[in-house]
Amino acid sequence: MKKLLIFLISFPLIGFSQIFVSTTAENKNIILEVFTGISCGNCPSGHQIAQQLHDANPNDVFLINIHTGQFANPMGQGTDFNTVFGPLLSGQAGIIGSPAGTVNRHQFSMSQSGGTAMGKSDWASATSQILSQLSPVNVGIESTIDMATNTLSVDVEVYYTGTQNVTSNMLNIVVVQNNVEGPQYGSGQLNGIYSHEHMLRHMITGTWGEQILNINPFTLYTSQYSWIMPANIQDVIFDPANISVLAFVSEGNQEILSGTEVTPDIVFEHDWDVDCISSTATSALCESETDIEVTFRNYGNQTLTSLDLNYSINGGASLIYPWTGNLTPKSQETISISGVSFIPQALNIVNIITSNPNGNIDQDITNDSTSIYFEGQILDGFVGGNINVNITTDMFANETSWKLINSNGTIIASVDSMTMTNSSVQATESAFLNTNECYSFIIYDYHGDGICCFFDNGSYSVTDALGDTIVSGGEFTFEEGTNFITNGNVTVVKDFTKNKELIKVIDMLGRDAKGIKNSLLLFIYDDGTIEKKIFFE
Repeated sequence: MKKLLIFLISFPLIGFSQIFVSTTAENKNIILEVFTGISCGNCPSGHQIAQQLHDANPNDVFLINIHTGQFANPMGQGTDFNTVFGPLLSGQAGIIGSPAGTVNRHQFSMSQSGGTAMGKSDWASATSQILSQLSPVNVGIESTIDMATNTLSVDVEVYYTGTQNVTSNMLNIVVVQNNVEGPQYGSGQLNGIYSHEHMLRHMITGTWGEQILNINPFTLYTSQYSWIMPANIQDVIFDPANISVLAFVSEGNQEILSGTEVTPDIVFEHDWDVDCISSTATSALCESETDIEVTFRNYGNQTLTSLDLNYSINGGASLIYPWTGNLTPKSQETISISGVSFIPQALNIVNIITSNPNGNIDQDITNDSTSIYFEGQILDGFVGGNINVNITTDMFANETSWKLINSNGTIIASVDSMTMTNSSVQATESAFLNTNECYSFIIYDYHGDGICCFFDNGSYSVTDALGDTIVSGGEFTFEEGTNFITNGNVTVVKDFTKNKELIKVIDMLGRDAKGIKNSLLLFIYDDGTIEKKIFFE
């Protein structure tokens, strides 16, 4: 790390053409620190408000989303978005709830409990006030990433245009990451998957920054930093292609004067390198075709204009999808391959390998492949004819419903509610199934606790014309289903689950609350969502 102080008198800056920071007095920029967490139901709306403020002022308002506190507890591997900096920053801000935010760490009249944190409804007003104020300092930043050494380099210039009532400042360098997929309560996203933006990952200068001693007008302060980037932070992948670097100057630990942000320029290790990021395939129950989707990124220094995507299903023949386009370094693209034929199995695998970028050998084969599993046709099944659906509910039969669907999506049989009252019900329903047809049996519980084993030991079973069990169970959350085919062969079942997993049920004091009635309970699921429920006697 190198630092330089240059004292500039008020004559023109002859000989300092390398300076990239503005030397003209400017208004303050905004650093909006948002305190958030994956279990915070109101936080997505806070993220939206913050993003709108940034989008309306893209060169003046910059965001740092800080995951910390009780709402930021991880919900499984790869969901720990906390940092060591969060508790210290939160403590200083005086956070009493989430989402909360600080605007340049300034204490406004609407701040919470004497600190600097404010509720989301006050951020816009606070931002407007600060943006109209003249700043005594301008901040400039440049940054590069060397993928060969995995090093982030940062150059900062701080130029003072006015006087202050303090004798020193603090320079802060912060790394944030965008497009981090994970759970988020209150997001309304399917499967709880949410794209987290501006997520605090690291503070290169520490929690409170590094000191600038000379802050006289017409003084230029420069500093250089380097950071060896980790592959992951607490099992969360650190993606250099999706980071930004912020620099801001503050009076001590409080009162940010101004700041800025930059997306680093990336120097890749190779000229020709394609990163095969992910793939998906549609379920093909009672079908022999699927649709494949592949996302890849140009991780080379040269613009990508052609590429071969090699794909195969279940170890079969490798086919080639020839892609053409114009993909600059760091950019990514998603392509779709429709109607891919295959010999179906109960569980199928698609293997994808990228090759021949612009007709060249890919110089890093470690990131060229991806795989995805998807459901397929059930090869063996059950005897057609009359079947029985046998259900014993828990103590809340009114929450339980089920339906039987054929391959055309037609409902063959269903029960909308086992009863209209809160009680346990035992019932059997019959239906007729055609031979050589694909069916799905799906059972629901609208409160998300299944029919076993929180409020009595309920269960269900479906049997075919020979009395063989097609499916049985009872312990699920919102929904559980089974696909099967009536071809008269040996009984083989393929289960599918379209629910999130219930981890635990606690009361407001955090105590286990399984089976408790007439009290507010918290249902915590593996996708990060939390639901409040009361079961009345």
